[in-house]
Amino acid sequence: MSMRQQMLIGILIGLFSAFLFSLLVFIGTNPGFTFADYFNIYVNGKLLAPILSIALVGNLGLFFLFLKFDRDMISKGILASTMIVGVLIFILKFM
Repeated sequence: MSMRQQMLIGILIGLFSAFLFSLLVFIGTNPGFTFADYFNIYVNGKLLAPILSIALVGNLGLFFLFLKFDRDMISKGILASTMIVGVLIFILKFM
């Protein structure tokens, strides 16, 4: 597998895990809500930035996990996706 493909896999894993962790955090803190409520609050609410901020902690764990298994390019992709989500959080905070 080429370095470019590994980097792309890392970016996709990082983006997917950020949104998966945000879903888990939201469902865990609000047990009465459904997935439709989650999506509605995600799209219309102002909770997207704080929920995504907490979700980036999961990316930190994945980053170190892939570093431990010597998958450096995938780790770089996860780091890149963390920065992408970080910029998105910054934009959402000031909109």
